[in-house]
Amino acid sequence: MDNIGKKFTNLIEIMKRLRGPNGCPWDKEQTMQSASPYMLEETYETLEAIDKGDPKEIREELGDLLLQIVFQSQIASDEKITNIEEVIDSISEKLIRRHPHIFGDEKVDGTWGVLQNWEKIKRQEGKKTILGGVPKALPALLKTYRLGQKAGRVGFDWPDAEGVLNKVEEEARELHEANKTKDKSQIEHEYGDLLMTLASLGRFLKVDPETALRKATDRFISRFSWMEEEIKKAGLDIHNISFEKWEELWNSAKKNL
Repeated sequence: MDNIGKKFTNLIEIMKRLRGPNGCPWDKEQTMQSASPYMLEETYETLEAIDKGDPKEIREELGDLLLQIVFQSQIASDEKITNIEEVIDSISEKLIRRHPHIFGDEKVDGTWGVLQNWEKIKRQEGKKTILGGVPKALPALLKTYRLGQKAGRVGFDWPDAEGVLNKVEEEARELHEANKTKDKSQIEHEYGDLLMTLASLGRFLKVDPETALRKATDRFISRFSWMEEEIKKAGLDIHNISFEKWEELWNSAKKNL
């Protein structure tokens, strides 16, 4: 067994011991359902580490995420549902099956050809609809992005980014008109269409909307915190700042951060 195999086996054995008769009380009482929130939490922490680009933090968070896979697999084994060997076999077989251009004789034309062939293979595996397989629990922005990807793989898409930008402007105009009616249902409808179009624009600009929005949120937090400090230094009441002063502070924050 190579060194990586030994290390992985050691991790599995550590988890078996934690879940064993003389193991950790907390680990032993977990179910797949009770432990699932930690998997989601570790996923987001891993994404944050990737955004920061710190090698040490990325290594640590990927380890925490790997632990969740091993943990869930051990719980599944204890409950006679499946085990880590079957989990590994399942993904290995799927990767080989869905890459016939690597492990077989099939020819594909670039990345686009790979994606189209991927969808064909999934249909052969029993997927009933092109949009199937997108988890219902995905955050709405990411779900929209993934649905657009899948529809685009069979040709239901704009020809280029300019086409999507024109659609963004069209949807923005429709939202303007809906806002004039004061009809909340219509406003929500048009606002949703605009957000969905913006998510699709990300595919053409090669920008992941979830990552872009996460980074924009981080910038907003940093800039707003900077403004709070400036307001405090000036001895002003944050609850009585004029619109003009907020504009001045925000423009300064953008220059500094």
